[in-house]
Amino acid sequence: MSHPSYLCIDPGASGGWCKWTEHSITFGGNEELAELKFSLNTTVVIEKVPAFVGPIPASSSFKLGYSYGWLVGFYQGMGYKVVLVTPQTWQKTMGVGTKNGDTTTVWKNKLKAEAQRRWPNQKITLKTADAFCLLSHALQHNL
Repeated sequence: MSHPSYLCIDPGASGGWCKWTEHSITFGGNEELAELKFSLNTTVVIEKVPAFVGPIPASSSFKLGYSYGWLVGFYQGMGYKVVLVTPQTWQKTMGVGTKNGDTTTVWKNKLKAEAQRRWPNQKITLKTADAFCLLSHALQHNL
């Protein structure tokens, strides 16, 4: 019997992914997703995009929603188990609190630091930090 693996995706334009199996971990930017190969026992964990993402241009909001919907539909259509996780849910698992009054830069660096603490042998970047946080959530909750 093969062990489960995870593909965790932050669907944002500056987001990334990480793929975990019991033998390896790989990661990168979303522009590389189409090149990934993995088995059907992979659970795809995607950060759930809210209906309203704050004060950003409508064109950016549309692109995010389109990308998110495409990823969900693609992986479900290919037969993978897809789990959608809200940022609030995985952030609670990570124990990082909430953004509150932090600037986006301060908040993203806080998430990156926590991901790096949990994955000290990986080179966490701002692009892949949320994906590694999703992976920590997936592993902790055995999604």
